[in-house]
Amino acid sequence: MGPARLSARHRSSRGAMGRSVWSCYSKVFASSEDALYGDRFGERYEYNSNVVNSSQVSEGDVLVIRDAQLIYGFGIAERIDATLGHKLMQRCPECGLASIGPRKTRLPKYRCLKCKAVFDSPRSEPLVVTEYVSHYGRWWVPLPSPAPIFHLRDVYASGDRQNAIRRLDTERAERLINRLAGVDGEFFVQASRAIGSLEGGFLESAAKVRRGQSKFRQALIGRFGAVCAVTGPQPEQILDAAHLYPFSEDPRHDLQSGLLFRADVHRLFDRLVLTIDPMTWQARVDPGLLERFALLRDLSGRSLVVEESRRPRVDLLHSHFKLATQAWRDRRRR
Repeated sequence: MGPARLSARHRSSRGAMGRSVWSCYSKVFASSEDALYGDRFGERYEYNSNVVNSSQVSEGDVLVIRDAQLIYGFGIAERIDATLGHKLMQRCPECGLASIGPRKTRLPKYRCLKCKAVFDSPRSEPLVVTEYVSHYGRWWVPLPSPAPIFHLRDVYASGDRQNAIRRLDTERAERLINRLAGVDGEFFVQASRAIGSLEGGFLESAAKVRRGQSKFRQALIGRFGAVCAVTGPQPEQILDAAHLYPFSEDPRHDLQSGLLFRADVHRLFDRLVLTIDPMTWQARVDPGLLERFALLRDLSGRSLVVEESRRPRVDLLHSHFKLATQAWRDRRRR
């Protein structure tokens, strides 16, 4: 019999008080044997009630995903599932505390970090825990380049040394997200503020799902390889299939009307911050943002990483280019 389900969601009781920002430790690139719980990078974060702050994380909160060396990105907890489960807690046979660790070269194998006792085997104690799964993939923003962990040093809300889930100061965390992710970070912070101000973090709504989108993406990967049209080869799991026309107006999947973009580049394209010049086949970025954001300067002027014979329809690129450049002019007038 599987673990009992406590609730479909772990809801926030903070209401208008807004959301919290958390630093969440994960063994991002660990093997399945070494991974923490059932974490799935870019999609969900798992932890249990034995972890400090576990009960404080709520829907609408921002999760900054990191490992021991690097920060990889950030997402918004869209849904948190809670179930009852069991965990074997290993304790010191002398003092009964769980603060034990293996010794690297000496015997006995284990040592208690509190009472300093050494022993061959810890005492195992079954423990009923609440297991949490925080789903953040819908609002996941990977950093273009992972950032060193020292950026978080002055962002923690307290001197608490607890390692897995640590509260961050919200204002300092927002500034850090803006600095590390540029304009995409600004969009993310604005979205997280709006979501965090809602009771419970989210409103229930019906959503349309694009039929065939997954197959369209796989077909584009078969056509172009795991290659972002602007930034070049990328891990397949962070590539999006982008339509070069409003899908809501023409809901068809046409390989000559699509490109693969890294997820953050896709958002810039959809928001008319970045476009493709149909005359030069180069990426162009809103000039009004280039002085402020170094990451955008790195994207502007890049030649499309697509073989000439596989280039998309130029008329669609021209339409997007026209919309984007008009949006840039409108922003400058404000």
